[in-house]
Amino acid sequence: MSCPYANILGTPGEGVHAQRFLGIALNDTIATLVAALLTKWFFDVPLLYSILGWFVAGELLHYAFGVDTAFLKMIGIKPRSCS
Repeated sequence: MSCPYANILGTPGEGVHAQRFLGIALNDTIATLVAALLTKWFFDVPLLYSILGWFVAGELLHYAFGVDTAFLKMIGIKPRSCS
């Protein structure tokens, strides 16, 4: 099964994804936190729920598109194979 959208937002470890902290893409983390803050601000969702929701959604999308992340490796989950 092919994954045509696996690198639609950039190749892991290159470009905007090159900045890392403890193996985690720093710019992706910052963007997720900004999205959580905006969600809290516009929809009055508790910040903790917003942060958790955005991080869970991000990991689910990475998994669905076949992109391996540091967190998925940490918890022992391998994204679906794209061949």
